[in-house]
Amino acid sequence: MLQVAIHPGEVLADELAERNISAAELARQVGVPANRISQLVRGKRSMTGDTALRLGHWFGMNPQFWMNLQAQFDLVEAKKANGAEIDKLPTIAA
Repeated sequence: MLQVAIHPGEVLADELAERNISAAELARQVGVPANRISQLVRGKRSMTGDTALRLGHWFGMNPQFWMNLQAQFDLVEAKKANGAEIDKLPTIAA
């Protein structure tokens, strides 16, 4: 498992900067409140299925990309927070 967590908002921020578009303008174009995109870009909000669908449509890409970024981020953060405790739990013999 990767040990580096990249929030999907960080990737989105880079994409917006590359295209010289603001979070507010993207929000307007994809039909969501501006704070949804701005909080996502700041890492204060998680990617949702609805947002992934809208971004996938807007960027012309598979929305699963955005969901995968969120899932990887969540797993890395959970491992950091609880990994040592979880590693001590018993396992079922194969």
